[in-house]
Formats: sequence, C-alpha cells, structure tokens
Amino acid sequence: LTLLFGLASINTLTVISVTRYIKGCHPERGHCISNSSMTVALVLIWIAAFFWSVAPLLGWGSYTDRMYGTCEIDWAKANFSTIYKSYIVSIFICCFFLPVIVMIFSYVSIINTVKLSHVLTGLGDPTDRQRRMERDVTRVSIVICTAFIIAWSPYAVISIWSACGHPVPSLTSILASLFAKSASFYNPIIYFGMSSKFRRDIFILFHC
Repeated sequence: LTLLFGLASINTLTVISVTRYIKGCHPERGHCISNSSMTVALVLIWIAAFFWSVAPLLGWGSYTDRMYGTCEIDWAKANFSTIYKSYIVSIFICCFFLPVIVMIFSYVSIINTVKLSHVLTGLGDPTDRQRRMERDVTRVSIVICTAFIIAWSPYAVISIWSACGHPVPSLTSILASLFAKSASFYNPIIYFGMSSKFRRDIFILFHC
C-alpha cells in the first residue's frame, strides 16, 4: 500500500506537469485537456501504480520488513538474482527517473516560455484573471514537484547504493525512507500557503 500510494502520487505529479506544460507552452492544444482525458489519465495513473506494487507479490521483485512499522522493496536482492535486478532497474527508470525528467523538462519549458513572452495563456484569449489563475496553478505545481524531488532523491540514492551491493546504515535508511514518505504531508501545506482559491474552498468547506 505504501508503494501503491507513493507511485500514484509520483504519477499524478507527472501528469500535472504535463498539463501545465500544454497549457503554458502549447495553448493551441489546450482542447486536449478535458474531463474525459483527465479521467483516462487518472485510470492509467492507478493502473501503473497497481502494476508495480503487485509485481513483487507475483515473484518479480521482492518486499522486505524494515522493522520500523513498514515494509519496502528489498533493494539488496538485486545482487543475488537477475529477476530482482530487472525489476529494480525497471522501477527506477519508469517510476523515478522518467517522471523526474518529465517534470523538470515541463517546468523549465514553462519558465522559459513565460520569460520570453510574459504570457501564460489558457484557451482562446484569456482575461487577466485567467492568466493569473494559470500562473498561480503553475507556481504551486512547480513548488510541489520540487518538494517531491527533494524528498524522494535521498531515498532513491540510498536504494541504488544498496542495490549495487553497498551496505547502508540502518538509521540512514530509516531517515531517508521517512523523509521520502512524508512528501505527501507537504502538499496540503503548500496548497494552503500558496493558493488563495484553495484557502477559500477550505474555509467554505468548514464554514469558517
């Protein structure tokens, strides 16, 4: 379940970065972002996360108990089995490196586009209010993705180090794992702090 929700979070942030990229750099293709396309994207997000999470239970990869209330992929088994090694290499490429590359490319492209044109458009001829909303959404998305990369990178490095056969101190492994899994905790704080619309909706929800 930890891996399932973690991968779903990674995939969701990646899809958000792609939608921001389309809206910011290719507004003429904004019609591609519709309720139906987002529904398909959400289904694919969870199918992909479910696939990588269930694979070790079916023999491709393996889980291990880390003795602090959770379990995770047994990275060290990559040294003893070609099957385990193929799973670990595949999940690193598909579930970490590729999403990070996509997010970095998307937001760097958006930033460059904004610098060149000083316009972040939606569909058609947006009003100033629409432009500000697009900028706010993009800014929040950039901060969330940056926080995600910062949170998960130490865990990814330590996991690669372990998969290569090098010993990792238990305390270091625990701290990196907890730091990575706390990434989901940052999102509502970032939204609440940076998005006035999010704050208004929360106040309405709780009748503040």
